[in-house]
Amino acid sequence: MSRVLDKALHALLHCPVTGQPLSWIERVSLFYGLLVTTVIIMAAIAFALGLGSGQ
Repeated sequence: MSRVLDKALHALLHCPVTGQPLSWIERVSLFYGLLVTTVIIMAAIAFALGLGSGQ
């Protein structure tokens, strides 16, 4: 399992074309995108549950 996680982390933090590690600004951008996506998904779930509670 550890080997799979290592491969996934390497694929996430390295450029798929050149194989070079991502710069710090690209890593910050990636983390920010994941954070915003998580917040939007949680808000959509809360909204959907709120709409269903009125019935």
